[in-house]
Amino acid sequence: MSEELDIDISDDDIVESVSEGISDVLSVEQKKMVNTPTVPLKGGDWKDVELTDAEVTDSLNITAGLTDFVKDTIKLDQGTGVVETLPTGIDILDTYLGGGWGCGTLSLIVGMPGTFKSSILGQTIGTSQIKYRGKLLSTFHDSENAMTTERLQDMGAKYPPIKPYTDVTIESVFKTIEAISAYKITNKIREIPSIVAWDSIANTTTEYELNMDEIDPNKATGLKARILSAVLPRYVSKMKNNNISLIAVNQLRDKIDMGIFKTANDLKYLGGKIMPGGKSLMFNAFHLLHLTQKSDLGHDKYGFNGFVLEAKCVKNKLFPPNIPFKLLVDFNSGVSNFWTNYQFLVDTNKIKSGSWNSFAADDSMKFRTKDAKNMYDSNEKGFKDLFDSEVKSTIQSDIIDVYKPTA
Repeated sequence: MSEELDIDISDDDIVESVSEGISDVLSVEQKKMVNTPTVPLKGGDWKDVELTDAEVTDSLNITAGLTDFVKDTIKLDQGTGVVETLPTGIDILDTYLGGGWGCGTLSLIVGMPGTFKSSILGQTIGTSQIKYRGKLLSTFHDSENAMTTERLQDMGAKYPPIKPYTDVTIESVFKTIEAISAYKITNKIREIPSIVAWDSIANTTTEYELNMDEIDPNKATGLKARILSAVLPRYVSKMKNNNISLIAVNQLRDKIDMGIFKTANDLKYLGGKIMPGGKSLMFNAFHLLHLTQKSDLGHDKYGFNGFVLEAKCVKNKLFPPNIPFKLLVDFNSGVSNFWTNYQFLVDTNKIKSGSWNSFAADDSMKFRTKDAKNMYDSNEKGFKDLFDSEVKSTIQSDIIDVYKPTA
């Protein structure tokens, strides 16, 4: 792992440097403006007040040169303010994520066993390979020894196919991030997005535990959390600088209270569960998607066996968090974009559901639920065209316009 820089800057150094820098950077006019006492609005008078044109100009003038001064003084660059995304290929999920997982960030997919977390991870790689036209570097770290190249290909991850790593430790995941960083810098391809897929945190051990002849609980307890707490803050910056996304699956476990005092809920929206790996995971996550299994889907009605997931982004830096929504799972193919969209149209009354279904926009098109996918694939009677149009417009009107209105 990279060595930390040895930087020793005292408070006096900072004050002196800043004072000298301000003197050099600000013009005489700006100094006068800065030194002019400002009388702020009192009480709640500021809430509905917009700045005048003159005040907007002043706000720009007072910060003129600040960016260059910070860069020259402490070698710190600003970000672009824009985050590229890695889509899952599931329209409703991508909408609530704000376009997809953030590039160069840590994202977590959490839930109880059997909630198709790994499926979403594989589908993300496949869809992102398409979005970036094959220019995507990906690794899959499978501590559960449950993923195969063939299964990843079924999820769309085939440009190119990926062979999962199985001898996984906490340390090896972050060593992989180091290796990808070095590879991209050496080959001058830092701008190409990368995914380090990790399945799962809960089942991954440390190198220390792996090499112990006999586990010593006194030394092993909490070791994973301590390592993650030490390395994650450092690697969040490294991943951003080298456009590497760490997308990790984690299990949830029952919260056990000991004694008369209850254990604190760090994130109450996880349904009273806890997440292995310590608090650093939650603090450093850009997205945290929580999945909960709900009702079953019967073969007689849908033509396949599956169930409904309730999903919500407990942490979300690109869209408002904690909005529950539904994802429909087909046991054979994973989380289904078509059936998720179908249920979304039913729930928003764009499809009238009954023994025979029809579109609210075209009552003449009658169909059974189990026939809907075949009609979509064949575009019978323009089914696909109308379906896609309704999904797109309803996502805009019922999700984006409602939860993220433009200023």
